Amino acid sequence: MHRNSSFQKVIHDLIDLWELQWQLFSVDAQAAKRSLGRAIACSLVALLLVGSGFTVFLFGLGFLLDEWTRLTTGTALLVVGAATLVIVGVLLLIAISGARSAAAAMDESKSEFSENLRWLKATLVAPDSSPRNQFRRESFTNDGRRERYYTTDTVSPLSRR
Repeated sequence: MHRNSSFQKVIHDLIDLWELQWQLFSVDAQAAKRSLGRAIACSLVALLLVGSGFTVFLFGLGFLLDEWTRLTTGTALLVVGAATLVIVGVLLLIAISGARSAAAAMDESKSEFSENLRWLKATLVAPDSSPRNQFRRESFTNDGRRERYYTTDTVSPLSRR
């Protein structure tokens, strides 16, 4: 009965853990979606502007060559095209920054998932020495194999004792 009860508690903890993991993933995915949406919008605007800016730049270059000695019309078109290309560069930098922040938003979920897998492995390999036993003293009785000493120190599957 003791093993079955301990196993049921571990399964219950696993279910709680996966529910929390899913909630964390959901929150991180929403943040990533917002960042990625902004990055996609800026990229599309940048692509449209680079197309029109390059066209204006080429028209300006054509007028400049046509009016080799008088640069008024061509120079004006060239300046407009260059300014558009500067705006495109700024928008692309914003898009790259947004894409990086979208990727970084998932880092917490990945690290939490890895930590949860390490906890699960430690619990399944050695249930008597798992962190759960050290946190919930009332859940486990002394089975006579050895005396357990509890500490108020934070315990994790990664800590060395």
